[in-house]
Amino acid sequence: MLQSPHPLADAVVAICGVIYFSAWSLSFYPQLILNYRRKTTTGLSPDFIYLNPIGFLALTIWSWGAYFSPLARTQYAARHNGHAPQIAVADLAFSLHALVISSITLLQVFYYAYRNRNHTETDNDNVSERTRLIPLPHELDGASKSSAPSSSTRPSIPCQIAIAGIVIAGLISGASVWAGRTEWLDWLYFASSVKLFVTLIKYVPQVILNTHLRSIEGFAIENILLDLTGSIFSFAQLVIASVFIEQDPSGIIANPAKLGLSLIALSFDLVFIVQNYWLYPGKRIEGVV
Repeated sequence: MLQSPHPLADAVVAICGVIYFSAWSLSFYPQLILNYRRKTTTGLSPDFIYLNPIGFLALTIWSWGAYFSPLARTQYAARHNGHAPQIAVADLAFSLHALVISSITLLQVFYYAYRNRNHTETDNDNVSERTRLIPLPHELDGASKSSAPSSSTRPSIPCQIAIAGIVIAGLISGASVWAGRTEWLDWLYFASSVKLFVTLIKYVPQVILNTHLRSIEGFAIENILLDLTGSIFSFAQLVIASVFIEQDPSGIIANPAKLGLSLIALSFDLVFIVQNYWLYPGKRIEGVV
């Protein structure tokens, strides 16, 4: 059995993979649990919830395609001096797990919206005033209903346009590959760029909603702390694997999904931490904002 020329780097990469996979995977569960406990998803941006599964579907396509497709790996090697794509087993497991859990969270939005619509009176008796973010219509006391935060399950118009644009762009990119104008690897790169685009925009509606409500109630901060941990170790794994194992620093940029996902998530995580611990610490919404 051949011994790796970089046993220490291999070990560090493996450890980083375990840590970031565990942190990022666990980061989905606080939101699921919070939604279950509150029996509502109000305070959680519908745009964020719709875009999340789309982004992780794109990440799954990129990761699994670049890792398992012989054609994609051959095309990658031709462009990067014979090197292999910097896709770890942890990337495969995380992307698929994230797709499943983010889809379940989306289903929660529909379930609790349906449940609360059809059992308003029962919920009003069983759910305390402090666990609801949106007052019931008869509780507005003459205040403008339009000033209450929306509990709609429908994404905003800009979000709908973004989703339609992603679908259309995906079809065009796929047609280009089918026509032989671009390579299969290019379509996988397109999928990775979709994930970057979604990651870049999906947090913005939640940041705006938190600012409007002057609270992050409904959005689990534990999610952010775990996400921050995962971002740091995912970036570290990519750098170590590219620089010290493959000895190809260009491999960092050649994996735009992992690089961008780590840096963008890290940036927004810091924004949410500032909102939670400095701007709106302990603040909960009891009425109309």
